[in-house]
Amino acid sequence: MARVDAKSVLLVRLLGALDEGCYSFDGLRERIAQDGALPSPRSLRRYLSVLADANFPWFYDRARGVYRFVDGYSLRALKLDRGEIFGLVALRSLAKSLGGSVGAAVDTLARRVVSSGAGASPEAHDLPFGMPLPQAQLDERTEKVREVLAAAERDRRVVAIEYVDRHGKSSARDIEPYGLIVAGGRYYCVGYDRMRRARRTFALDGMESARLTPRTYQRPAEFDLDKWMSSSISGLMTGDAAHEVTVRFDPRIAKAAVAASSRLDRDLAKNEDGSVELRLRVADLDELLRWVLGWGSEARLVGPESALVGMRRLLSEIGRYYETAPNMR
Repeated sequence: MARVDAKSVLLVRLLGALDEGCYSFDGLRERIAQDGALPSPRSLRRYLSVLADANFPWFYDRARGVYRFVDGYSLRALKLDRGEIFGLVALRSLAKSLGGSVGAAVDTLARRVVSSGAGASPEAHDLPFGMPLPQAQLDERTEKVREVLAAAERDRRVVAIEYVDRHGKSSARDIEPYGLIVAGGRYYCVGYDRMRRARRTFALDGMESARLTPRTYQRPAEFDLDKWMSSSISGLMTGDAAHEVTVRFDPRIAKAAVAASSRLDRDLAKNEDGSVELRLRVADLDELLRWVLGWGSEARLVGPESALVGMRRLLSEIGRYYETAPNMR
């Protein structure tokens, strides 16, 4: 029998706990604990995010103080074993990674499997709750690139690509594909760039060509795609440096900010006035600064000083533009 890793076991236990619909956040941690070892709050948030990304309709029922599935949704009637349930998680995650019409078709298939076991029509699950898949539309050339990368990752083959970066500069690269990400309607490949001798993220629509080579590689055992994505707001880590930044959010947006950052590597502190402070660990400081600005004046950067210097510089550049911008009437 194939070995099921610890993360798979936790995801299956979490699905079961959500199906029972009677656990608080701490209750979920106790319910899915293995050998008495509770997952950290950050790990549980990450597992919940995985299931949300895979389109499982769980939510926090504030009236009852529990996490559960929407009314009419259940996996119990299917009577699946642990491996089969994890297969369903993988199927729905596959739909997310594929995107577009193919991904939508895979997700529809998964929903039909669930609905056939629950004795309800797929539409019954769609009405009260919506978790849309990211739509990544691929042209013919980019679809061929995706197929080459998928084959390379499966067979551990090095890929030779012709790449045009965001500045329009072309270069030839040899990369070792570690995985694909869909973000902002675009496909990205995370892998090792042999020329740069570092891990990089490449947009698939920036690849003019992709060709399998006879050379092989071994993906590092410690590489974790979830951990890689947790170091970036967009899920696309662009550097190796680690920055720890603290941001305070006013009470009016505190809950929204906590929810929006649930996938990130963070620590959370709640204040008596209802505000929250998030200590975030990210790879791209500029990306974080732009994200903080998106919350307006109700989000305040606390530190460190290097982040404050970067924010002052960014605000100064914005201010100069609006001071000199022509009056558009």
